[in-house]
Amino acid sequence: MAGRDIAVRTSGEVLDGAREYVERQIASVARRLPGDVESVRVRLTTFRQTSTARPALAQATLTVDGRPVRAQAAAAFFREAAALLRTRLCDHITRLAHPTVPRPWPDPYRRHSRPTLVSIPALQRKIVRRKRYPLTRCRPDEAALTMDVMDYDFHLFTDADTGQDSLVYRIGPTGYRLARLSGLRPPNPPVSMPWTIDVHDIPRLTPGQAAGRLDTTEMPYRFFCDIATGRGSVLYLRHDGHYGLLTAADRTLTGT
Repeated sequence: MAGRDIAVRTSGEVLDGAREYVERQIASVARRLPGDVESVRVRLTTFRQTSTARPALAQATLTVDGRPVRAQAAAAFFREAAALLRTRLCDHITRLAHPTVPRPWPDPYRRHSRPTLVSIPALQRKIVRRKRYPLTRCRPDEAALTMDVMDYDFHLFTDADTGQDSLVYRIGPTGYRLARLSGLRPPNPPVSMPWTIDVHDIPRLTPGQAAGRLDTTEMPYRFFCDIATGRGSVLYLRHDGHYGLLTAADRTLTGT
């Protein structure tokens, strides 16, 4: 794929040489993929806080045979971030090609290449992004695949086995945990992921109450049932130290 086919956005101070280097690296990955690469989007962000250990964040989303694959990597400089990003994208493509093979856990990438969260006092945090979207109705294994190839820490979906709004996330002894608004039953067979089940009751909260609970835990996100809608929602900490909120719309999409 030629460089002109890559859409690049920048935020903060990003030198032309750094942008062009990352663009070449991602183009090299795209050219070697066996499938049809329909689009490539890259976003480069420089965090202004001088105390941030990894101020250069590179993100890329490729649409391969109709399916988006996303990766992100943070480092001290964009050249290092580009190398990490290439490796991460290749890992995602491999995961997509072998959907029954779990991703290794613990994942060393998450410790060394994730963006460092900007530290903001809890009382100064605000919900600066709200996204309401129809949840995909699929089985937990498919939700886990989406989580992995999109480089998410969690994924909100509607469980096809139970009809419950649910969350898959990376934690625990196996790295794949399933939480539903109600019920503790394991996923119906066949199952390829090594699931553990969240046995805690999912609270009914307002987004403000969810923020209060999030601030008292070490987790960077909180799954809850929104009192106003009765649907599953996730409040999470963004890279900038503020909150983002994901909520379920009324319509449900059917997964593949």
